[in-house]
Amino acid sequence: MIPPIPFFYSDAGTLDSVPADEEFSVGVLETMRARCGAIPLLSGHMARLARSAFPESAVLQRIEFAATQIAERTANWAQGARVRLRYGVLYGESVWDFSVVPLELNSPWQRGVSLSLCETRVTPEASISPFPSEALDQSAETRQGLARKAAVGCKLLKRDIYTRAEAELEQHVAGLEPGLFHEGLLLDAQGRVIEGLRSNLLVCRDGRWTTPSLRNCGVQGVMLDWLAARVEISEDDLLIPDLEQAEGLAVCNAVRGVVPVIQVMLGSSREDGARTLVPGSAVAALQAVVATELH
Repeated sequence: MIPPIPFFYSDAGTLDSVPADEEFSVGVLETMRARCGAIPLLSGHMARLARSAFPESAVLQRIEFAATQIAERTANWAQGARVRLRYGVLYGESVWDFSVVPLELNSPWQRGVSLSLCETRVTPEASISPFPSEALDQSAETRQGLARKAAVGCKLLKRDIYTRAEAELEQHVAGLEPGLFHEGLLLDAQGRVIEGLRSNLLVCRDGRWTTPSLRNCGVQGVMLDWLAARVEISEDDLLIPDLEQAEGLAVCNAVRGVVPVIQVMLGSSREDGARTLVPGSAVAALQAVVATELH
């Protein structure tokens, strides 16, 4: 069987060269999953793009149409595709493009996630939109309030904090159990739990799901929003002890769905050791919701 061939598509059509993220002066990112000829969470991605970058409606429509065509083009890819959309300013021009790659047959996420605490702290600037909004041209007080509501929770192309945390994670997990996907856990400057490097966090306490509050920083995930519309998930300020005492932990994102955390390292050093978790029925129930409605 011939494996699918990755491809790149831009608003100028299919191109051979792919500009690096660093070449964009500003930009936002949407990472989606295409499966069976469709992107199930496309409406959520388009909604976040709209509130993160404020593209003109005609541009947003063209991007959405291109995404549907890309999904159809990957309809026969057995494992589906990872579709990476960039929207931003490149050499003074507003541009958008897609990078499309097949998902692996044997994903490192399949067994579960090993969650390790990173010393790098996430800041509000890491998820605030760099784009001004002409639509918010009202009174100063109203404009400031609306801008704050619209700007937070964005997924930016400039991911310096996440890159530093990723490099730290690679050193931190050396020698740990192979075969698991190692995800970094990020706190804010006050020590509150915020998110994973590539995911949002779900914490089961007393039979109820909670996710860290993202009112000040962190990326508001499309999968998290989708889940919260179907399952009761509260938001709260969480600290490391809340995770240590949790009945179950999981992470979620738009490409991988809901994945159980089966190993955690929440101490400040490797000497604190890793702890094994057994996924329970609560995690399985979340996964069932995703499998039933999105696959």
